[in-house]
Amino acid sequence: MDSTALRAEVGRRLAPWTTELGSDRVAYTNHVLRVLSLCDLVAPGSEPAPSDRPEFLAAAVFHDLGIWTAGTFDYLAPSEELADHWLEGNGQGESSPLVVRMIDQHHKLRSAGSADDPVEIFRRADAVDVEMGVLGRFGVSRSVYRTLTEEFPDAGFHRRLLHLGAERLRTHPLSPLPILKW
Repeated sequence: MDSTALRAEVGRRLAPWTTELGSDRVAYTNHVLRVLSLCDLVAPGSEPAPSDRPEFLAAAVFHDLGIWTAGTFDYLAPSEELADHWLEGNGQGESSPLVVRMIDQHHKLRSAGSADDPVEIFRRADAVDVEMGVLGRFGVSRSVYRTLTEEFPDAGFHRRLLHLGAERLRTHPLSPLPILKW
């Protein structure tokens, strides 16, 4: 799917949560688009490309959405529920176990499987974007990541993550990052 069609499909899927996303809608939409593009880059030669696979599209759209819909930085379960509900309601319920696993494991600190496992591909792609291509790049060069951020600008996404993380630390000092898994 070309980037214009992909942007339209992501926008269509996020439309029900426009109010919840508020001023972060562009930032989150672009994060989703960067993650999908990064899935293709960290899994070169995959056929079809991850961004053309419905399970990757669903995982990308819903993976962080619980931040806004549930108003929490402990958002994995709410994001998984949103994905499961959407998949069931759109005739894709059979892919729900994989999508839920992709969401659940996307902040895992260690590998979530082999390099060609969809869960691991998604985990790596999200890590590259969250870390802005600085730490683990999984074969994605800084210049390629920079080009990707020119196509899908940050629009304050990382600033929002820092703000939410700081707020979580202030209110839950003993559990600042409940989304991380070993």
